[in-house]
Parts: sequence; structure tokens; C-alpha cells
Amino acid sequence: MIHQVKSWIRITYSWVSDNNLDRYFNEFCFRINRSQNKTTIFNNLILKMVNKDKINQAELISN
Repeated sequence: MIHQVKSWIRITYSWVSDNNLDRYFNEFCFRINRSQNKTTIFNNLILKMVNKDKINQAELISN
């Protein structure tokens, strides 16, 4: 995993700031998780939409 992070940073960014290492690592984790769960992303979205409380159109429109 460490090798993957290092190679991803070398390929993606030409310069890496020490202050932003957490952000780089968070993005890497997001991309890895997304690539491993691509088949379930749509299904999870639909399930979340179905299980939530209904929202009326008046609640969507801001005054």
C-alpha cells in the first residue's frame, strides 16, 4: 500500500507540500475505495434515496 501511495503521488503531483500530506492521502484512499466498490456505488445511492424520508417540493425551493 505504501508503494502505491508513493507511486500515485509521483505520477499525479509534480510537487508535494508537507502541509497537505493528509489531503493527498485522503484523496488516495477515496480513489482506492471508489475503484474497489464501483459495482455497489449506484446500488448504495438508490438504497439511501429509498430509505430516506420524503421531501416535498416546497421544502426544496428556497425563498
